Amino acid sequence: MSKELKKSLLEYIKVILITVIITYMVLYFIQISRVVGSSMEATYQNGNIILVDKFFYKRGKPSYNDIVVVKYMVSSDEEQIIKRVIGLPGDHLEMKDNQLYRNGELLKEDYILEKMVDNEDFSYDIPKGKVFVMGDNRNNSIDSRMIGYIDFDDEVVGRVFFKVF
Repeated sequence: MSKELKKSLLEYIKVILITVIITYMVLYFIQISRVVGSSMEATYQNGNIILVDKFFYKRGKPSYNDIVVVKYMVSSDEEQIIKRVIGLPGDHLEMKDNQLYRNGELLKEDYILEKMVDNEDFSYDIPKGKVFVMGDNRNNSIDSRMIGYIDFDDEVVGRVFFKVF
């Protein structure tokens, strides 16, 4: 093998290794996900591709209205759901007459798809280490009303930070 061919081959191998290492590093911090279903309409539509920051919460805490990806087995091919953080540890959430209250104050939620109808009244106190999540399409969402509190450290995959399309 000629010296030039060996040099070229070595360069190609370097490029491939660097590409693999960078890809692995990016995927360690970022997850590419697809929105499945209509529970986050009108904010996200079925089929939207989103980027999830898997590292964000290792540096910080959740905030109201963060949109998060949560580990939850919906079906054999759907192991995660996307929802909005509504309640944080120590909060008191209450649903009365299809109106949602946090710590006694009515929430102004201009992001929800439509007015809630036929929701059962509830009252929850959010425990330490947990969050309460809901979909923006409240009339068609599997969320903390059905599945309970979400363990922040074990079940939250990360925070959505970008919609690709």
